[in-house]
Amino acid sequence: MLCYLITGCSSGIGLEMVKQLAARGDKVFATVRSKSSSKTGNDLLSQISGDVTILEGIDVASDTVGAMLMAALGDAKLDVVVHNAGSAHGADAPELDKIFDEQKLETITMDRMRAAFEVNTLGPLRVQQAVLPLMSEGGKVALISTGIGSIADNTSGGRYAYRTSKAGANMVTRSIAMDLKSKGIAAQCIAPGFVQTEFGPGLELMTKYGAAPVDRSVKTIIGVLDAMSMERTGEFVMVPTDGSEPKPFPW
Repeated sequence: MLCYLITGCSSGIGLEMVKQLAARGDKVFATVRSKSSSKTGNDLLSQISGDVTILEGIDVASDTVGAMLMAALGDAKLDVVVHNAGSAHGADAPELDKIFDEQKLETITMDRMRAAFEVNTLGPLRVQQAVLPLMSEGGKVALISTGIGSIADNTSGGRYAYRTSKAGANMVTRSIAMDLKSKGIAAQCIAPGFVQTEFGPGLELMTKYGAAPVDRSVKTIIGVLDAMSMERTGEFVMVPTDGSEPKPFPW
């Protein structure tokens, strides 16, 4: 049995990860701002059976998150930390199908950029700084990233807040991987592909656009976590939407 800390578990990939890991017997600390999904208002997290501890009121965009986490975790020993909490926009969103209209060169605001950075880039850094004392040799760190955060793969532009904040998060994770080599702790960025969740434009549009079922995507993500090693630390891994095998992705 391993002990996981996963951020952003009220819906989507985080919720499904808690479900699958708990079902196989792992211990999970699941953080949320609120147990109810911000999109649907439903509390599905509390319905998961198994060794799950819900840490509510955890906002990765707040500088107080470290102290709150440490108070809640106590002397827990963490084997795997998954930085899943994220946002396509960083704050209250416009209409779901217009989320990225605000992120064009002509429309992006500095407030939108800063809000996205607080969640997507600084959030994982805040959390990892805080919980590092609870990890030891053999530990693993994963950032749930996105192909949109790849500089090499950007051939369409736009989405300034989301792209840039996720590219920054990738760099944070790469640096974590380098800094923790001496401690024997591995770290990777994992892009989950296009997944049927409430994230970004919402479940209906994501499904319409051909997104993968969340249970299949998460099963593959967990496989990537299980296979993570010091030999592969610092990699950016893509989980293809079509269900094919995970593969290295360009930075």
